[in-house]
Amino acid sequence: MIGSSEGGKWGLQQYGRIAHSCRPDTRHPTPENHQGLFLKRFWNSILSISPVSGMLPHFGFDQIRIGANMKRIVIAVCALGMSCVVSTVFAEAGPKINEAIAKMKCVTPKQPRKVLLYSRTKGFRHRSIPVGILALTELGKKTGAFSVEATEDPAAFTTENLARFDGIIMLNTTGDAIPRGAAREALETYLQGDKGLIGIHAATDCHADWENYREAMGGLFNGHPWNAGSLVTLFNEEPDHPICKHIETGYQIKDEIYQFKDDKHFTRDKLRMLLSLDLSGENMKKGGMKRKDHDYAVSWVRKYGGSRVFYSSLGHNDFTYYNVKALQHYLNGIQFALGDLEADARPSAAVGNGTARPLPAGF
Repeated sequence: MIGSSEGGKWGLQQYGRIAHSCRPDTRHPTPENHQGLFLKRFWNSILSISPVSGMLPHFGFDQIRIGANMKRIVIAVCALGMSCVVSTVFAEAGPKINEAIAKMKCVTPKQPRKVLLYSRTKGFRHRSIPVGILALTELGKKTGAFSVEATEDPAAFTTENLARFDGIIMLNTTGDAIPRGAAREALETYLQGDKGLIGIHAATDCHADWENYREAMGGLFNGHPWNAGSLVTLFNEEPDHPICKHIETGYQIKDEIYQFKDDKHFTRDKLRMLLSLDLSGENMKKGGMKRKDHDYAVSWVRKYGGSRVFYSSLGHNDFTYYNVKALQHYLNGIQFALGDLEADARPSAAVGNGTARPLPAGF
């Protein structure tokens, strides 16, 4: 069980991982490769990964007008304090995650699977990221479907390193989470093989200038008329599809739902829509709805290169990660992307579902 003790241990492990990733590169000595650079990187990292980061002022390291030794003490205290916050968060979420995972249905993987879970943010940072990491890690471990290696270090994106993984989960990544250049080229090469790409929530709110990423993921964020407190009604576009057949039309969940840019990437000619919003549900009409075709998809699959892609815009709130139906949807989608769950990924247009449903009467 994930309790306060295990949650605290997990939190300290994350800060240890951050400390490791922030070490200066001593193989190539430069004026920057000194203890001060480590402290600066570590300060910025512990602020960014904190579960309460959205509520914290992001003071730059250089803005702290105290001596170097005192800075080390401040950072150590912050790291310890934030690990305690992590412990508290997981003490609350852990048992609920365990309870949800116990209800999961999983297909037996064809071989041991390993996924890279990447959650780096260069824009808005979701406070649910630590809970999401924990839930997906435990989901894979307890079902036996996959193991997780979580990181926020863009240095993970090399051709050699990515070859170790069957799939990559982009968890609430924002901005230029994967740097331009060799790292992006490594992902593009990776996706030409028999691999999996999984996007959760803000995985479509990043890399706006990266055409191939947008094509692979299937869309680009264009606002969220349904915010984190919205109780939204879902419509199951594919009631017999193995990834979403457990979710009935009319099911309601409280989460922030994205709409996507009207472009060549987000189209039923390329994507197999699974879930969308049921606009006939209560309080579904919101200001800021932009799509003229009324296509407000929530999740989809597609083939890209030699790989399989699953995306779901669910995942803003902590409690989404221990919602049984959402977690089962993630598991099914991940197992599809890894090649263990057989599922039809032909585009919606190819199977007679080429347009979104018309608006309900009086909408």
